[in-house]
Amino acid sequence: MVIASAESLVEAVRDSGLFAPAAVEALARAVAPFGDDTQGALKHVVERNLVPVYQLRKVIHGKAADLIVGPFVVLDKLGEGGMGKVYKARDTRTGRIAALKVVRPQLLANPVIRGRYEREVRAALSLRHPNIAAAYEGGEAGGKVYLALEFVDGIDLARLVRTYGVLPVPEACEYLRQAALGLAHAHAQGFVHRDIKPGNLVVAGERHHPDATEPAVVKLLDMGLVRNVGLDDEMAGDLTRAGTVVGTPDYMSPEQAKNSSLADHRADLYALGGAFYFLLTGKPPFPVGSPIEKLLQHQLDAPPPIQAIRPDVPDDLARLITRLLAKKPEDRPQSAADVAAALWPLTKFTPESAKVRMSGTVPVLSKSDKSETGSVASADTVSPPGPGVKLPKRRPRQVPMDQPSVAESAPVPPTPPTPEVVKIPPPAPAPAPVVEQLDEEEDEPRREVPGWLVALVSAVLAAVTAVVVWKMMGR
Repeated sequence: MVIASAESLVEAVRDSGLFAPAAVEALARAVAPFGDDTQGALKHVVERNLVPVYQLRKVIHGKAADLIVGPFVVLDKLGEGGMGKVYKARDTRTGRIAALKVVRPQLLANPVIRGRYEREVRAALSLRHPNIAAAYEGGEAGGKVYLALEFVDGIDLARLVRTYGVLPVPEACEYLRQAALGLAHAHAQGFVHRDIKPGNLVVAGERHHPDATEPAVVKLLDMGLVRNVGLDDEMAGDLTRAGTVVGTPDYMSPEQAKNSSLADHRADLYALGGAFYFLLTGKPPFPVGSPIEKLLQHQLDAPPPIQAIRPDVPDDLARLITRLLAKKPEDRPQSAADVAAALWPLTKFTPESAKVRMSGTVPVLSKSDKSETGSVASADTVSPPGPGVKLPKRRPRQVPMDQPSVAESAPVPPTPPTPEVVKIPPPAPAPAPVVEQLDEEEDEPRREVPGWLVALVSAVLAAVTAVVVWKMMGR
């Protein structure tokens, strides 16, 4: 249907069947004065959010059917990964908002990929914990295979650090303590996540600091790589050979890089140590190099001592991070529960740590300061925020959640009043022009890592390990 007037726009919205009659009538009244000025009508609709932009784009391009996935109506696109796309959607049966993962149809023809998806569904549905994003249901409708997950309205830790700078020690400890609690539950059920990183940890509620009026809740996302420790070796090998590197090089443990199918729960603890490094320094342990070079550094090199970059890190925390990043799994803490217990005393704010500001020697990011992952790659030392300005509270867009979970939160002692403080609002990105926002969406081709490169990485790591062992024996 060609949208040539305000009237034809209303007709397209009505014909989609996605909107209640009252909403369509309200839209008709709002755009009637624009007559044949289609661009004016569209701009009016977008600026007043009469129809969500993503839905409007689909409707005006005659693709409203794409917005229906079983009992869910898609509201917006949140992102995409190797397995498919993730949408913000509404359950028409309950009104609940969910994150809806839809698998790429072409992938499901591959029995290995199909098995991987079904494994993810079973894992997600079996995990129930305040620090793990809940799975509601999995299904297939109209040729679309989907998994409905809890919609967490917050900010992931990677973006939090990139936006506001490195975190105070108590805040970083509280976030990763909660992540460790979620991991402890998953590990107790026999699952290993295999892709722990700041981008997969989302903070909802308020940031953890003395003036917070509600607890910060950390949710572990993306169970797409989770693996049952008891998975049959042959099936695990097939999944590993499916054509992708399993995990993220910046946070991947040495044993996972060699053979991801044999990595146990201690690989997640190594990645947790890498996440700690990022939250406190603004960069992963080995920020420079290609993916293969980073994997080799994880095998052979020790990262710079964290106290050389953040002198305020307590000795107990520095020792814990060193243990988490140990090359050998047996040299790390042996359970996520132990890590959470060790972090509990470090989540408390002292009068000094409660006085914070967002300036000082924390580096200001520029394009030249960022590594491939977008993390800070410059500045030899990073100081914590100093006294003067209160940490900003990050309250993202308010979307009702059906069943909010409140994670275990440390009681915070009162702190002395500070001088006049300045609240720093989150940066607001400039909106794209209306016409550009409503351009037809195009699927970007996925750039998969070929299987031969996976084999090459494994062979190189095995060879390097053999050479190191041989030299050590020669001594």
